[in-house]
Amino acid sequence: MRGESDLKITEEVIPHIEKAMGLKLYENQVNHLLGKSWSATGRRNGKTLSHCIKLALSEGEPLNMKKPYEFSDYGDGSRRYAYYFYKNEFMRIRDKLKYYGFAVRNIRF
Repeated sequence: MRGESDLKITEEVIPHIEKAMGLKLYENQVNHLLGKSWSATGRRNGKTLSHCIKLALSEGEPLNMKKPYEFSDYGDGSRRYAYYFYKNEFMRIRDKLKYYGFAVRNIRF
C-alpha cells in the first residue's frame, strides 16, 4: 500500500483497512468509504470512524490540526467536540493506517 496517493477506496482495499484498524467495519461504514450514502441515524453508529479513514486516505492540502473544526464531522455541533474528541480520534486512526503502510494525508500544527 505504501506510496499510493489519493487512494481510491475499493472493495479490494477494505480488508486492508480492516486489518490496519484491527476491526471489522460495519456495512454502513464500508458503504460510506465506497462513496455510497450513509443510512444510519443517531450516535454511536461508526460514522466518525469511517469519516476519519476517508479523510486520512484522501489527497489535499495538509490538515491544520489547530483548526480541526474545519474538517471534522462536527459531532454534536460544538468546537469542543472537534478539538478534543475528533482530533484525537483522527490522529489515532491516521497513525494506524500509516503504520500499516497506507500513504496518509499530511498534517500541520
